[in-house]
Amino acid sequence: MVIFVTAKKSGSGANGRDKYERVPIEGLKKSRKGKHRSLVTRILENLKTLPPESAVKIPLSAIGGVSVLNLRSAVARATAKENIKVATSADDESFYVWKL
Repeated sequence: MVIFVTAKKSGSGANGRDKYERVPIEGLKKSRKGKHRSLVTRILENLKTLPPESAVKIPLSAIGGVSVLNLRSAVARATAKENIKVATSADDESFYVWKL
């Protein structure tokens, strides 16, 4: 089944609208590559081999100015996608992630 997506923008076309090209959605990317992807990928790799009762410790000085809030959000999206339940914590120096 092919579904077409259309978008219209206000402008000076027929009836005051310009029409954009229609394309089938089956060939479009359906995932995002966020700017924290490499960092989150490394965290996920560590989580997959993490022994029970242990956490992954990520020094905040090593994450390139990424805020803890943004890192926590990126990890939450990635672990939800992989169906891994995690908890997080942070202090002034490190961000911690562990499996539940």
